[in-house]
Amino acid sequence: MGETSIDRDRLAGYLSNAAPDWSRIEKIEQMKGGQSNPTFRVDTGSGPVILRMRPEGAPRWAHDVAREYRVLAALGPTDTPVPAVYHYCEDAAVLGGEFYLMEFIEGRIEDDNRLPGFSAEERAAIYRSYVQAYARLHAVDWRAAGLEDFGKTDSYVARQLKLHRKLFSEYCPEGIADLDWLQEALLERVPEQTRTGLVHGDVRMGNVVLHPTEPKVVALLDWEMSTLGDVYADAGILTVPYYMPPNPQGHLRDNDPAITGVPDMETVIDWYCEDMGLEEFPNLEFMILFNLYRYAAVNYGVGWRARNGMAVSDNGHLYGETAVPIGRRARAMAEAWLADGTI
Repeated sequence: MGETSIDRDRLAGYLSNAAPDWSRIEKIEQMKGGQSNPTFRVDTGSGPVILRMRPEGAPRWAHDVAREYRVLAALGPTDTPVPAVYHYCEDAAVLGGEFYLMEFIEGRIEDDNRLPGFSAEERAAIYRSYVQAYARLHAVDWRAAGLEDFGKTDSYVARQLKLHRKLFSEYCPEGIADLDWLQEALLERVPEQTRTGLVHGDVRMGNVVLHPTEPKVVALLDWEMSTLGDVYADAGILTVPYYMPPNPQGHLRDNDPAITGVPDMETVIDWYCEDMGLEEFPNLEFMILFNLYRYAAVNYGVGWRARNGMAVSDNGHLYGETAVPIGRRARAMAEAWLADGTI
């Protein structure tokens, strides 16, 4: 954690009227990690609270904290593990960006998929809980939760492919041959969406809070990309670490479950199918490729922002360096699966 530029007096003055329980501010510290909305721990006379805010000058299509606040409020009554939310401020003039307050959950956050510092038994238990948490999300009755208008309910994968092509072309107008080829190949083969649900959009180990002492997930974080869509496309993100090149989040390409306790990809998928009552994961190979394309495009954007002085963390450039190798490997996988008729 480090010092932040948030004006403590200005925040306290605003909260004294809007959310007086949190207005006696003792300390503000910025939480490190992630490439998204700046996140702060605010120690108050009523205990710690988390403040998530939209970065000043962020493009309108990104960093939507209002969306985060709404989905967290809707998920509160469900069995999906999420923090409680307390207050949303839409007035960017208060701090330089919209923000909201949410529950501070005591626990551990580990951004490295390899879970260093845990025993093999703990890693296995954490991954089992991690998969179950996302299955619970995908099983939520989004209509009953009041999220009928939270997004379009069809064509999620095709819309995501077109969105990321558009954003990627803004960062990299010259393109990257393997990613351009992959995007076109995927668009031509988008499978039918068979189950619509609430999707998180950024499934990864660094977006969960682990219990302070027990090997289990107690909260899912970072909801700015959440919407309605194809839950199997969302669950497909669980496979990404097994194909990624070295990166700050740690890859699992050389993982040996017998040594590390981290399950292999097949086990993760089997767990998800068990939790969702599926005999098999629909269109698994396509969803792997779709998510590799999406990660490559997003990571390139993270690197572009870092090069242009807009990074949220100090390792954004490292993410950008993964785009080319991801594209190269994903294209090779796609060509092999196309040749044998898998996709």
